[in-house]
Amino acid sequence: MTKKPSLPLVALEIRSKLVNATGLDASQVIIGPPHEAARQQEKAPDKDYLCVFFYNTGYSGFPADAASNDPLYMSAFCLITALGGRPSSGTPTPGESELNLIGAVLEYFHRNPVLKMERDGVKLHIQIVPAQLSLDDINHLWATQNNTPSRLSIAYEFVWLPVPLAVRTDGEIQRVAKVELNVEAFKLESELEGEP
Repeated sequence: MTKKPSLPLVALEIRSKLVNATGLDASQVIIGPPHEAARQQEKAPDKDYLCVFFYNTGYSGFPADAASNDPLYMSAFCLITALGGRPSSGTPTPGESELNLIGAVLEYFHRNPVLKMERDGVKLHIQIVPAQLSLDDINHLWATQNNTPSRLSIAYEFVWLPVPLAVRTDGEIQRVAKVELNVEAFKLESELEGEP
């Protein structure tokens, strides 16, 4: 049986959480690069959108006793971008909408720093860590977005993401249950020779 990839499931779970946090519907939370979200917004310019863009992955850590059939634990780096719409009434402005959306995202992840989910009997607890991007990092990311103007964004690192979606197997590995250390005093032979 093929194990399910965990990254798309986590992305969908993040979308679900952001829908609840912001009041947007699922079609307004785009998983993909910001230029795709901007293209989607062109079809409905009065609507607000959020973009969930995974721009990098890396290793989270290596358990010392991991085997080849255990999952690999990864970090996923994500840029969440707000795209404020232009309602016909003119209020709120796109800038105000973007501030409201990013504020809702910040508050939600501050109050819920662990993403808990269960799929096919596998329980995941993924840590959500704010990531500070430098201006250089931001410029590099937006330079790849097909001339899409940069928008207000926040970055997060999602840590301890198992790939594939699985739990560690104990198999036949013997775990250490207890370690004992005994210390005994003794005398050297040279010391014993001088004694009566």
